[in-house]
Amino acid sequence: MNTSHGDESIVETISGVANAKGTPSAKEVLKNGTFMLLFAAQLTQNIGAAVSWLALQFFIFKLTNSPGKMGILSIFFFLPYVLFTPFAGVLVDRFDQRKIMLYSNMLSFLASVGYIIVYMFRESLEVVINVNGLNMISLRYILLLLYILTFINSSAASIFFPARSAYTRLIVKKKNLLIANSIGSTVFQVATIIGYVLAGVIANRSYLGSFIFDAATFAFSMTMMFFIILVGKKPPEVKRPEEVTFRAQTKGLYDDLVVGFKTIRAAPKISYMLIVFALTIFSFSTFNVLFIVILQGEMGLTESWYGILQAVMGVSGIIMSLILMGIGRIKRKVVMLNFALIGATLFLYSFAFARSAWSIGILLFIFGVVISTINVSAPTLIQEQIPYEKQGRVFGTQQLFQGIARLAGMGIVSLVAEVVLPKYIILVAAGILTIVMIWGMIYSNRGEVAKPDYIDEVIEPEFSIGKAEEIMDTT
Repeated sequence: MNTSHGDESIVETISGVANAKGTPSAKEVLKNGTFMLLFAAQLTQNIGAAVSWLALQFFIFKLTNSPGKMGILSIFFFLPYVLFTPFAGVLVDRFDQRKIMLYSNMLSFLASVGYIIVYMFRESLEVVINVNGLNMISLRYILLLLYILTFINSSAASIFFPARSAYTRLIVKKKNLLIANSIGSTVFQVATIIGYVLAGVIANRSYLGSFIFDAATFAFSMTMMFFIILVGKKPPEVKRPEEVTFRAQTKGLYDDLVVGFKTIRAAPKISYMLIVFALTIFSFSTFNVLFIVILQGEMGLTESWYGILQAVMGVSGIIMSLILMGIGRIKRKVVMLNFALIGATLFLYSFAFARSAWSIGILLFIFGVVISTINVSAPTLIQEQIPYEKQGRVFGTQQLFQGIARLAGMGIVSLVAEVVLPKYIILVAAGILTIVMIWGMIYSNRGEVAKPDYIDEVIEPEFSIGKAEEIMDTT
């Protein structure tokens, strides 16, 4: 498949519906050797990431006892998704996705080794400073290194996701995409459960053990990626003109980003999804920032409870992913996303008042269903509606907007939370999400967004010429 560089035809490749003829088959997906290698790689690295992330948060909070330092950690964690995902999408469309995923794993492995080194030599990194005549121990170098390593780790992850999504579309038949993405969502939920349970067990013994475990999982994931390079389907070569100067290369990247924006704008369902979920993520930044504040600050729950509640959310997510896998194909995934939006809105209203572990556990069980619905339906819709050679740029653009929305929301909440009770902040966010939900329900029932997702279901004549001839023969 050869594509030209620069101004590409957008509209002619986007029909608004997908040609996914045939019966979806989970058996076909599970027999796909390349997909199962990718499955194993993703499962292990997600488990390791959960273990190290939980240990990293506990370690920094134990060192500093500062919510502000935890907020800075979150910013370093999410910032790469804003800075690099558009360029990651361009790279995914330009180069071999298998090698991109391998290099991403290598970068994450190096960051994990960095965590080990910083933890082992943390005492050597402490410095004594004089503050108002008093000698105090400063952790500035430890924190700086941990922030940088977190940034590197997230940068690698921001590249891996678009590459994995685009490569999945290449190795899985279109009719089986919903099943494949359901399996991918299940991987994430299983990793969440196993990861947070292991995180609690390992971190109670040693943070060093958590970081070593993380490095080992990325080493295994790299091995799986080597096998995929050896036996997996090679992406089609994309021929582009020579770009010998830095200015020409920069112009080429800019042109590819423009293609990503134009592609989304020309696909009504993808545009709708982007707008709705950017605003949803902005509203849900309240939950991301205030969840631990409420659990520890207002309810006095321990880190073990945090892991248990995350596991509850993972269990419900797995159940929903299996249900979607059994369905196989959904005529209008926008409707599924709208139901998820309603569930997210009700969740925020309820979470504003819930202050018992059991009630929050029930809410998170429901929220796991919501998250799984989004994680399966949204990428499937993109994979079905967007041509393969442009999917990396579309996924990158989508993550860019969502990342900006997340950072903006987290920044606002972090500032406001100093003077306003969490309950009222969450209620305001729920109000914003209510407006988004009402607009989405109205808009999604108009025009191209309201059409079925598949070509074979757009026009279904009830009375055909063949049937007419049969009737004539019998009369």
